[in-house]
Amino acid sequence: MRQVPSPNHNGRGEGVRPDIVVIHYTDMTDAESAVRWLCNPASKVSCHYLIGADGALVQMVEETRRAWHAGVSAWDGTGDINSRSIGIELDSPGHRPDAPCFPQAQMASLLALLDGIRSRWPVPRRNVVGHSDIAPERKIDPGERFPWADLAAAGHALHVAPAAAEPFQSPALRAELAAGGYAVPPQDGPAMDALVAAFHRRHLPERVGAPADGVTLATARAFAAAVAADRAAG
Repeated sequence: MRQVPSPNHNGRGEGVRPDIVVIHYTDMTDAESAVRWLCNPASKVSCHYLIGADGALVQMVEETRRAWHAGVSAWDGTGDINSRSIGIELDSPGHRPDAPCFPQAQMASLLALLDGIRSRWPVPRRNVVGHSDIAPERKIDPGERFPWADLAAAGHALHVAPAAAEPFQSPALRAELAAGGYAVPPQDGPAMDALVAAFHRRHLPERVGAPADGVTLATARAFAAAVAADRAAG
């Protein structure tokens, strides 16, 4: 692991321990350009780790420090995600023009990194999330081709299969998404549309761009149930 310290960090706050991992992609042409940007004081952004497409690992901020990667975001009833999270950037050109895939070497390095992080900090599987999960109106990374099922199979995330459609009710969808950890607006509109797109991007990637329906609701219900089981397991 290469150390390239970024100046862009501050304290988490007294007694605050990371319990969320946020996965991003860099949306840049190459890993070194991303490292330079994340270490530039003018950028006012950073992350704890960057993983190259070849699997090479770079650490820029100590895990005990608050990196500036999440921005305005929320998850599981709380904001200020930076204070309680570890941010991981994956070297990727982003959606240019289509959703990216992630090389095997990069994913192997990510799984090994998650092994270490989750042995050091109390990060439950339900709190390993994508940037689009916590900031659906602003972000679409890591994208609809990110292999959440592989993370779940390794014990590092939650993943549910698409569920059979049930009669659609918007209030029920909002309730299930909230139970799953998403920050849900109180009524339909552009913010809810963005949240549905983010949910589809992670859980029903073939439905990105489609409106919410009975499959969305049933899958959100299944995910909320998985979150509840994870919470009960401690």
